[in-house]
Amino acid sequence: FLPFRNSPFQAEVMDSLRTLISNFKTEKPAAPPPTVDGIEPVTTRDQVKWYRSLPLFVPGDVDAFAGLFSNNLATMLAGAQMLSSILPAEIIFGRIIPGVGLSMLFGCIYYCLHGLITAAKTGQTKLCCLPFGINTPGVFAFNSGIIFAVYYAEGGGEQAAETAWQVGVAANFVQGVVNVSLSPFGPKISEGVPMVALLGSISSVGIAWLYANTMMSEFAWPLVTMAPFFLILAALLAGVKVPHVPTTVLPVIVGAILAWISGKATLEGVSEAADQVGWKPALLRLEPFQDPERVMPYVGIAIPLALTVAIGSIQIRAMASNAGDEFNLCWTMAGDGIATIIASFFGSPWGMTVFIGHGAFKAMGAQVGYSFMTGIAFIIVCFSGLSSLVLSIFPAEVLNPIILYVGLVVCVEALEITPPRHWPAFLVALVPGFFNWAQQVASDFAAAVCEQGFLVDGSLVEAGSNAACAVSARSNEAWTLRPTLVAVRTFGKGYILTSIVWAAMVVYIADSKFGMAAIWSLIGAALSAFGLVHAEVVFLPWEPEGDASFHWELVGGYVLTAGFLVVIELVQRFKKQPSQEPKDIEEVSPGEASIERCIAN
Repeated sequence: FLPFRNSPFQAEVMDSLRTLISNFKTEKPAAPPPTVDGIEPVTTRDQVKWYRSLPLFVPGDVDAFAGLFSNNLATMLAGAQMLSSILPAEIIFGRIIPGVGLSMLFGCIYYCLHGLITAAKTGQTKLCCLPFGINTPGVFAFNSGIIFAVYYAEGGGEQAAETAWQVGVAANFVQGVVNVSLSPFGPKISEGVPMVALLGSISSVGIAWLYANTMMSEFAWPLVTMAPFFLILAALLAGVKVPHVPTTVLPVIVGAILAWISGKATLEGVSEAADQVGWKPALLRLEPFQDPERVMPYVGIAIPLALTVAIGSIQIRAMASNAGDEFNLCWTMAGDGIATIIASFFGSPWGMTVFIGHGAFKAMGAQVGYSFMTGIAFIIVCFSGLSSLVLSIFPAEVLNPIILYVGLVVCVEALEITPPRHWPAFLVALVPGFFNWAQQVASDFAAAVCEQGFLVDGSLVEAGSNAACAVSARSNEAWTLRPTLVAVRTFGKGYILTSIVWAAMVVYIADSKFGMAAIWSLIGAALSAFGLVHAEVVFLPWEPEGDASFHWELVGGYVLTAGFLVVIELVQRFKKQPSQEPKDIEEVSPGEASIERCIAN
């Protein structure tokens, strides 16, 4: 890897290789350490081989496996269901799903080994390896922004479906290359971004996509899903457990029984899912890379998603660090990129990443076995066609309460380590993720309305026959019909980077560091100028995508904000006011602060 030459990443690679090579050398047994006054010294963890640094299975791995496996399985099948309206089953279940399975196996084993090596180096005995899985927001972004867009641009049909899949796979490869290329710079990025901005932005994924998006489907089956969710909370928050039964198994069984009793799960559904069962291994797919020019118009979508994954890896590693597990950031970011590249080579258009929920899985008592179990299970269900059969017996709504819990824990962990004076920054960081999620929900709602047909002189005309929506519900034009719609779409695009910029500005304002806040505002202006935030695709500033005047309003808003912040900084320096330690919120209430400001004025 040329980008890694003479870098800390290269040194880490060489150290690991030396360690691996030395493990295969035949060594004489070390002499027992001498005793002092008859007391034998404690053996350090440095004497333990890396592959024996942690037990390969502990009881907590079962609960974590249930959460990680069900979350990824639900995401994979939701993405497959979304594509089933335009792509044939051969592409979905014969190419995409097997490609996901192989990349999942690689990533889960990669982070299992990563955890063992880290435990050997740090001497930790309770380390939990990083969870790994499918980039959930990226699935919907690639499906709607690339695959659907190419399919309809090509006029629909069998050939258009083939082209759309190929472009999606090639764009996914670009995403993986970007992630690997950014891995040497991960530590520097981590040092330059306030912790609250990193944790707040990843919490926006947890509360919007893992919790709110999952709750939307869960509450459609209240009789089935409500009780299991609160049973899981009772088990994981209050410690209520059934002896000798893994924590999450009982709620899942209860949910499955309720699903079958209520008729939500049926034998007909199992029969239909059984039709997909058959040996379908992942095969090397090079067709998408034969015509690179076709993917160039869509690179603008792949790059922001790649940046999102890179930043997400930094955030999740930071949360693991706060939980006491110190992982090498370069290895973490590189693992995501390599897994994504493998996925693209074997037919998957969906990116892979370290998964949210490390703290929740560690609280369950998991270590490394759950990751290995998830990888093996995914190979089995993806290569055999069993994925849809599993969900026909255990519907996603039955497994999703675990995801709800993970979404909550992500936010709680971030809030616990956030100083009270930075709570406003944390809350600000949550909003762009909600806008991104709301855009997807609104598009689905509008499309569902259009699909019901239209009334012409009191008579129903079915959609697709002689009538259609004047504006496609999933088109960019639909989001320009109202100013508020423009705001929802704009603030939700590039939401991870937007969360970081806005949260960093609030952090530095709360700390009275207005110069740093101005710098972050200028960073926001630069990102906006190139379409890395607030836009669908990356572009040159003088060739903006869509409304050029609104584009420059966004850039101007950031620049103007930076100007005002610089003025405040200069005024403070001119007055030569002594710097004061910022107070946390519990030290001075908002009411008291307002009264103090009024008296001072």
